Amino acid sequence: MGKRFSYQQQACALSLREGLAEYYSGHPGLLKGEELEGDSRTFFRSHDACHVVFGLDTNLQDEALADFWAMMGTDVGLRRYVDYLRRSKETMQIFREIGWGKTVLTTIRAIPKTAVVFLHTRKMTKKWPWTGYETYMDTALNKIRAEFGVVVL
Repeated sequence: MGKRFSYQQQACALSLREGLAEYYSGHPGLLKGEELEGDSRTFFRSHDACHVVFGLDTNLQDEALADFWAMMGTDVGLRRYVDYLRRSKETMQIFREIGWGKTVLTTIRAIPKTAVVFLHTRKMTKKWPWTGYETYMDTALNKIRAEFGVVVL
């Protein structure tokens, strides 16, 4: 199956702002960071930017991959990322709605692609900024990916 959105193409010339607009318009039911406060706002805004920069959709496997990309390919790191997840009542609600069993099973099924993501993150030239990425909002995704060494799956 081909990529569904333009932002998922490696050579996409949309700006990050345009890629986020496409991401949100293609997923109208998403909880958006602008609707939240505090850590939840930061988490969801940064997480959604990762979906676009790393070319991921919102199916459960891509969500697992977005989490792994964020932990390994951004400057947030594992500990801070897990802290964001734990402190956000919205993320905990999403996990409860999906079901912990399904979440774990999806994560296990994603292991082969997670290994590929791990290798891609080792080849990145620098980590994507978890916060402060707003300076890239009007930069084309293909230029961002070239600058950071991001290769979409």
